[in-house]
Amino acid sequence: MENEDRYQFNPQFGLLGYAIIIIGVLIAVFAAVFFLTMWVNVPVGSAVVMVDPLAGTISQPVIGPTFATKAPWVNAVQIKISVDTLKIWGDGTDRTADFPTVKSFSEDQLEMDVDMMIRWRLDTTKLKQLYENLPQKNWKNDVIASIAREQVRIVTKDFSTIETIEQREVVAQAIGDAIWNKLSVSAPLTSAIIDFEFELRNIGYPAKYTSAIEDKLVAEQQKIQADFNKQIIIINATANAERVTIAAAANANATVIEATATREAIELVLAAAGVDPGNETRLAELYLVVQTLQRIAPDIDMLIMAPDGTPILLPSPSS
Repeated sequence: MENEDRYQFNPQFGLLGYAIIIIGVLIAVFAAVFFLTMWVNVPVGSAVVMVDPLAGTISQPVIGPTFATKAPWVNAVQIKISVDTLKIWGDGTDRTADFPTVKSFSEDQLEMDVDMMIRWRLDTTKLKQLYENLPQKNWKNDVIASIAREQVRIVTKDFSTIETIEQREVVAQAIGDAIWNKLSVSAPLTSAIIDFEFELRNIGYPAKYTSAIEDKLVAEQQKIQADFNKQIIIINATANAERVTIAAAANANATVIEATATREAIELVLAAAGVDPGNETRLAELYLVVQTLQRIAPDIDMLIMAPDGTPILLPSPSS
């Protein structure tokens, strides 16, 4: 009974005492909640704007990494200010992409699949105005992505299909410039995009067109090879003709030289022999015969002329 009486209402304490205790507990809880909710962690690569619904104000951004303080009723909105990316490729099932590839047409009305990636950062001095324009923070998916797809379709219609293949860098530069120019003047973005980069990952073509291009390339390679082989044949033929010409010229020169030498030798023989006029022809004939026999029989050491003018060859003992 004594223990039960201990926990029974004590009229002497009064309602005021219990009220003071309850109020004290509430104040302590409120103070704890207030203290815990007034601190905001702002991590690296982020900024925070404070939205005060009571005052109807939006603060300038607080740039991380840091801690910020606020009243419990103020909403701390975090905004990413590190490099952000927009990935556009695939058929819509690729989880690494934000959006599927852009379907566009070339100047000659061929449908193409354009894959691309865009990188950028937000200018911290424009964050307040950007959030005021787009409080849903949907600038990436609803504004930048829309502008990118639109500009791809506008630019590619000015290039033929062959140009998109042969002038890929020019096409990429044109698309990137068009997207950047439109982002720079977009009213919702308030020029908040900086450090813009564009990457044209790929341009896909229909399978039939790709096959036709491959066949054309093969045919061109075969033509190049045929032209090369033709040039080789022409070069070889020219070289052979030049070689024959040079050889013929050399033989002709040799013949002329030999004939000149023979004539001079005969003249010397005739002068040394002191032959009578009218016998020069016979002596010249004998000289030529000797020279000819020497060429066809190099091992002959002695030549004796018979009375009738017939040459008799005497070979050397060793032969």
